[in-house]
Amino acid sequence: MKLSTPAILAVAAVGALHLVQRERHQRQQNEVAVAQIQMDRLTHLTSHPDLAASWAPADMDAKEYVKLLDANHQLCALSLRHKLGITRGRRLHFVAEWIMDHEVGRRYWERFGSLRAEETKDDSDAAEFNEAMNDAYMAHPEAKPVGV
Repeated sequence: MKLSTPAILAVAAVGALHLVQRERHQRQQNEVAVAQIQMDRLTHLTSHPDLAASWAPADMDAKEYVKLLDANHQLCALSLRHKLGITRGRRLHFVAEWIMDHEVGRRYWERFGSLRAEETKDDSDAAEFNEAMNDAYMAHPEAKPVGV
């Protein structure tokens, strides 16, 4: 049986599409694995304030740092949902506003928002996420300017 040129091209296109889809799925699995490691670490530190204290910035009380780590935990979970395409657009902005309605969310963003922006410079998904968070922060009546 001899295949025609269009049939060969169709088979090649389907194969290429399968490879692209498999690569995307692997990238998503890697994102989930890395996020799980980070979330586990945040859970460990918030469960063991004595350990968190050794990682706290010099000018920050350990109890405050644990509270901000908990806010970071929320942001990491939301960021993963955003990277996976689950929380985008208006839904992302809604959740960002909800986080910034909480004082601890605003305190976290005041202190570490610029760090998050710096660590994700070459990641367009992370930049989009940070922009949504910063917009929600700045829209809150109690917000203070941040170097984001």
